[in-house]
Amino acid sequence: RKHLPPDHPDLGGSYNNIGVVHDCLGHYDLALDHYNRSLKIRLKSLPAQHPDIAMTYKNMGLVYEDKVELEQALIYMKKAQTIFEIALPFNHPNVVKIQNDVKRVE
Repeated sequence: RKHLPPDHPDLGGSYNNIGVVHDCLGHYDLALDHYNRSLKIRLKSLPAQHPDIAMTYKNMGLVYEDKVELEQALIYMKKAQTIFEIALPFNHPNVVKIQNDVKRVE
């Protein structure tokens, strides 16, 4: 944070990665806090249909799935799916994975 502007995309990526670590450790609320920070930066600094925004939405959905809050999980996964399907080819691994995630949670 000392060397980058507060809305720099790399900072958004760092917050996203910290969220992944917290999710893996079972610290779901901390993971969501970092994903929200990431999302705020990414929405401000990247185009609306950027795959990095979709990845943060997907990660948030996975945390809500881990918390067994499936309605919330589905909301974020569908946001991710919409962006991935616009931004990436239909057979891209991220498109296929999010489609499977949505089916699993529905």
